[in-house]
Amino acid sequence: MSPNLRNSGPLASGRSSTREKDDVFNEDFLRKLEYLKFVSNHLIPGHLKGQHRAKKRGSGLDFADYRPYVAGDDTRNVDWRTYLRLDKLLLRLFEEEADLPIYIFFDSSRSMDYGDPSKFDYARKVAAALCYIGLLNLDRVSLIAFADGVSEEMASRRGKNQIHQALRFLLGVEPNGPTGMQKAFKSFFAAKRRRGLVAVISDFLDREGVDGAFNVLRYLRHDVFNIHITTLEETRPELPDDVVLVDSEDGTDQPVRVTRGLLTAYQETFRRHCLAIESYCSKYNWGYIRTLNERPFEDLILQVFRQDRFLR
Repeated sequence: MSPNLRNSGPLASGRSSTREKDDVFNEDFLRKLEYLKFVSNHLIPGHLKGQHRAKKRGSGLDFADYRPYVAGDDTRNVDWRTYLRLDKLLLRLFEEEADLPIYIFFDSSRSMDYGDPSKFDYARKVAAALCYIGLLNLDRVSLIAFADGVSEEMASRRGKNQIHQALRFLLGVEPNGPTGMQKAFKSFFAAKRRRGLVAVISDFLDREGVDGAFNVLRYLRHDVFNIHITTLEETRPELPDDVVLVDSEDGTDQPVRVTRGLLTAYQETFRRHCLAIESYCSKYNWGYIRTLNERPFEDLILQVFRQDRFLR
């Protein structure tokens, strides 16, 4: 009899993770968060201000406009050259930086429950780390679990003391259902929300593809950073000659005779899938990192920092 292999990617073997729910955010994880805190403290100038900015007129550094001077205004912002030329007191206005929200979407579909560690647990660690840095920097952070739409949501929070609530939220989410990113983004942003930074942590195995979902975020003019989680077996599968592949999201199965040509075709399809995501991100100046689930999550976070999205 052929083995019954569950696949959570286009093609994968049947080894599943053994996840201990309460061990995801253990002491070792918390120590690594402190390390990331130390790094961010040294990388971020003006640490106590939110790092993701919208523009409003005020007293920042970049010139924006003029307005007439009125009694009580700071005379340091008077344009004295204009006064000498036009005999009018005009006040220079500048761009003031205001905090933008961070929306962290992490994939909680059933396809993420694969690998050792599972892609789902890896995604939760990455989400927790990004959330922690955002809270530490006084940004407003929301956590959104999605599968075929929004599964669960932690409303916007601010301040480092909120990290424990964030970890409890992440521990309470379980992987389930198919992937529907476009539905999730449309549902979440149907409510009026401020433009901000959207981080998407996923394996991007969506039957509808990613273009429709990404177009939603692009239309809303969010800054976007995509973190693409894969496993070595999804990238370069090693399978016996005869298998039954079972789709982890809808339960359908397919007997397959595995040949070298089939594996080569699969690897090329998977490569094009990854390249399409990366190309979209590059075209619209979005952040993108593809990583294996075996990579230390803190190394991934440092790479995110180096792409100058979360630390500004």
